[in-house]
Amino acid sequence: MNNKKEANRYDKIFKENLEAVTLSMIEKVLRIDVANYEKIPLDLQRTLERKPDQLIKITDTQGDTFLLQLEFQLVDEARMVDRMFEYKALIWRKYQLPIRQYVLFLSDTVPTMPTHIEQHGLVFFFDLVRLSQIDYQLFLSSDKADEVVFAVLANFGNMEPEKAASQILDRLTQVSPTPLELNRHLQQLRILANLRKLSPFIEQIMESITNYIKEEDDYFFKKGERIGEQKGRQEGLLEGLQEGEQKGKQKGKQEGKQEAILKFLKDGLLTTKQLASYFDVTEEFVEDLRKSLD
Repeated sequence: MNNKKEANRYDKIFKENLEAVTLSMIEKVLRIDVANYEKIPLDLQRTLERKPDQLIKITDTQGDTFLLQLEFQLVDEARMVDRMFEYKALIWRKYQLPIRQYVLFLSDTVPTMPTHIEQHGLVFFFDLVRLSQIDYQLFLSSDKADEVVFAVLANFGNMEPEKAASQILDRLTQVSPTPLELNRHLQQLRILANLRKLSPFIEQIMESITNYIKEEDDYFFKKGERIGEQKGRQEGLLEGLQEGEQKGKQKGKQEGKQEAILKFLKDGLLTTKQLASYFDVTEEFVEDLRKSLD
């Protein structure tokens, strides 16, 4: 896979998730105490066109108002400082407000890109933040799955990567509101793990789940063909469960949950409490199913 295509995959994930986690990212990673903030239009057109990843007008708790520019960078780009200088000039010309610029570096490598320019009559710099130096617990403790995903890029400290990855997966199952959302975040986790060279660990932990959440070739879909009512058989268990919740197909929904829980119990991946919370059943219900396996 070429660098541009790979960068686009990661860029897509950040664009998908940032709307939900921008504020917490600013507060936790950049340590800015935000009193209020406002998204700013991204297009900056003069003789050239530039579009920053994020541009936000912020008033902090000290009463200072400024524009915050965030760039998410995968490649160690030697000319990044030139690009950031262009951004600053265009933003200043348009808005005439103080500007703070941050580049959040996503790769696990140590960047060598210059961060400042010093010439006669010119002093310019931007702040470079490596996500691999941020404590992963800052993301892991979030109640937003969009934010928890970023824990895989952060610093695990003394925690073994395999154990940290297991914690991240556990947390995603707790905070993802639906199976479809869990699937989306698992796929994101799988892609981002490549930046930390964690794929072997992630694969071992996730294989028994993600194989079941691939449309038409997964466990949920196949079970949906065999149980539930006709619509559930046609659309798969995930769709069958959603329709069951909307239209009162209680029998098909309950059978679908039971079959899914049994499969997870056989794999031994999730605890009774996690399964009960995720499938919206009692812990006693899960334990009864566990006993039936015994």
